[in-house]
Amino acid sequence: MPEQAPPLTRFGTLLKWSERYTKTDMSYLTDNGVWLVIAQVAIALIALLLSIAFARYVPKDVYGTYRFLLSLFWTLTALSLTGVSTVLARAVAKGKDGAWLQTIRLSLIWSWPMVLVSLGLSGYYYLAGNILLAIGALIIAVVGPLMQPTYLFGSYLVGKKRFRDNALTGIVLNLLPALALLATMFFSKNPLSYLAAYLGANVLTAALLSFFIYLRTKPNAEREPKLLNLGGHYSAMNILNTVASQIDRLVVYHYLGAVQLAVYAFATAMPDQIKNIFNNVSTLALPKFASRPLREIKRTLNHRLAGFTLLMVFTALAYILIAPLIFHYLFPAYSDAVFYSQLYAVALIPIGNMFSETLFQAQAAKKALYIFNVGSALFQIISVFVGIIFFGLVGVIVARIASRAFNLALGVLAVRFMPEAAPL
Repeated sequence: MPEQAPPLTRFGTLLKWSERYTKTDMSYLTDNGVWLVIAQVAIALIALLLSIAFARYVPKDVYGTYRFLLSLFWTLTALSLTGVSTVLARAVAKGKDGAWLQTIRLSLIWSWPMVLVSLGLSGYYYLAGNILLAIGALIIAVVGPLMQPTYLFGSYLVGKKRFRDNALTGIVLNLLPALALLATMFFSKNPLSYLAAYLGANVLTAALLSFFIYLRTKPNAEREPKLLNLGGHYSAMNILNTVASQIDRLVVYHYLGAVQLAVYAFATAMPDQIKNIFNNVSTLALPKFASRPLREIKRTLNHRLAGFTLLMVFTALAYILIAPLIFHYLFPAYSDAVFYSQLYAVALIPIGNMFSETLFQAQAAKKALYIFNVGSALFQIISVFVGIIFFGLVGVIVARIASRAFNLALGVLAVRFMPEAAPL
């Protein structure tokens, strides 16, 4: 066996390698990350203003029902080809722009399961005498399948590394639906009106942005032959994951009612907006992970993950300290959500799990993705049910914290045992 280098020599080699790639990564983050941060801060401000309006002008039970219908919509999207967006970004990063039109076509064709189940739910609620939820499911069946095909321009821009364009269009895509909701709440106190305004404004805005970007960028016609295969795999993995991401709101509405769901929504809103800001790091990482050898990525991933987790510890502590002031001045009607929001802030600490998932997606590591997505989703679904049955709203929040910690540990282990010959 070859003799190993002395520890100091190995450290010096690693240090030089790390400095070289750190400079490259810092330049990449500075040039592109600033636009994503600007966009996410703007989007957070839009969401904040919209939340203030909901808190002041919309009754808790109405807002809670609207949030349930919205969660029902996102849950039903699990029945569509949700995985093609990731495949699209990966394909475009490799120069295959024609994958954009491919994914739009596939998304429209494979929306029929979502339509059928939505219509079935509409019929079920109608027969059960709940006309409001029956109409809500019908709105989802009509408008919902158009959401993903119109949203795919974002994945195209990420693949092209056009983060400035992605940031600016993201702001528009959040601003116009927010204005539609604001206008609607002054004329109606019906959750169905909010659902229709939100979905309709999103689809119309995204369709116009897609048309504009297509004409401006003139993508090439090169297609991705593995699009349906990879998209199908990623979509299958996402089914449980999508359900898990919404299960907390669905069970809170079912077990505790619309008012408690409204309280829970406000308790989790600010920490989730903070999480979304930091999610930009994984957005930037995907094209890098797709174009670099796996061995290079694994060398520094754990160190970067540790530093990121430490940053999130300080972020969570800062939010816990200022949360009472935020609710006192901005959401006085939801003062009972302060404790829940402070507790939920702990869930910010392990959000570094996103790096592992992004790496699996970029490297097309299907086996690792299946293990990660299925394992994490099952853990969250089971823990949320156990939490709400035995401990109510606190139990749901603790389950969310435990789920993210589990995801982080599972991701680290999966990356460690990931074959370095994973397909690119």
